[in-house]
Amino acid sequence: MKQFMHCTFPRVSNWSVPMGLLLVGCVASRISDDDDGAKNGASTSTGSGGSAASSSGSGGSGGETESAAESTTTGTSTGSGGSDIFDPPFMLGADISSVQELNVEFIDTDGRSKSIFELLKSHGFNTIRLRTFVDPHAEYGYASRANGCAGFDEPYGDRDHVVAFGKQIKQAGMGFLLNFHYSDVWADPGNQIIPEAWRDADSIEALAQLMKEYTIDVVSTAIAAGARPDIVQVGNEITPGILAHVPGPDTDCWGNYPVLAPIHGSTANWDNLATLLIAGIEGVREVDPTIKIMLHLENTDDVEGVEWWVDSALSRGVEFDVLGLSCYTTWQGPPAVWEATFEKLAETYAELEFVIAEYNPERTAANLVIKNLPDGRGLGTFIWEPTQSGSWGSALFEPESDGLHARPEAFAEFDALLPQLGLARDQ
Repeated sequence: MKQFMHCTFPRVSNWSVPMGLLLVGCVASRISDDDDGAKNGASTSTGSGGSAASSSGSGGSGGETESAAESTTTGTSTGSGGSDIFDPPFMLGADISSVQELNVEFIDTDGRSKSIFELLKSHGFNTIRLRTFVDPHAEYGYASRANGCAGFDEPYGDRDHVVAFGKQIKQAGMGFLLNFHYSDVWADPGNQIIPEAWRDADSIEALAQLMKEYTIDVVSTAIAAGARPDIVQVGNEITPGILAHVPGPDTDCWGNYPVLAPIHGSTANWDNLATLLIAGIEGVREVDPTIKIMLHLENTDDVEGVEWWVDSALSRGVEFDVLGLSCYTTWQGPPAVWEATFEKLAETYAELEFVIAEYNPERTAANLVIKNLPDGRGLGTFIWEPTQSGSWGSALFEPESDGLHARPEAFAEFDALLPQLGLARDQ
């Protein structure tokens, strides 16, 4: 049995400099095993990371319920309890979590200033992915200024900010994927740090109950505010497990160098991990059973490792709908590797649907890999933070004095893809 599937192909989510010092479009980099000052704490492969420049963003939870006029979208139908079910031919998605931290103008390829949602829709994008943290202002949290960290005035990524931004997504007529990190800071294959408020749990059952209650709170708050998620991601790049670490003596502002928690849900104890996953899934389904459940791994270049992980989950009663994988050429190899992995998984797990949860570059190839899966079981893709450039790929925008300009050549690639994906531009 494999203990961990991707340690030899490191991918670090965290930035080598605070994003508050970077302008969108400037090249930032994630630290890897081969970089000076590499993180490589408990694990050598990590997930998506980096924050964005500060300034005012979407605040408050929002208490209004989305009206029927606001929620009408091509590809939607009504589910249980009157929920709007988003069901497009293909989810052409983007993770724009950091955009809520910006205060800039977005200028489309036609020269017009637009909201980020309007701009993306004008090029066929129809779904947005947002990450959420438990308490970003806690020590070692995403927005914390403790320990000399840059931090933020606002707790970006907390429930209320994400719900408010999610409401804007729904009002724009787009689908919404809610990504639970179940941490105060980045969660990925190197860091799965238990939130500060949960560290007194004295058993795996107690930890699972906290996870479930938190999930219920966020999902029910989102629905009440008119921000019902269409897919909920239970954990981010959970290849090594979930709620597995606590900060250690060398843990930095991005959660690097954690230590194993006394009570943990790592793959070293799959029964514990299954208990936690089931708790998170139950939390979603008790609020709205029509929401799809997604689990997200990053070891796409190791199909046997993915199968071991999925088999371990399924054999312990972990029931989910969608398997998401990360696909970056820097860490998961070329598109031919992704294609082979997804085709094998689609053959092995006939009950599952699939997405690329994060990718860049090879944008055309990534979308066609998923679109060409059999029986329409490839739901869609989510490009990672298209306003940012780094070692994972280049941004879709360039900074100018008047704002962020959509790069014509980048968006022309998506425009050309739309007929093959069964989509059209929103003019």
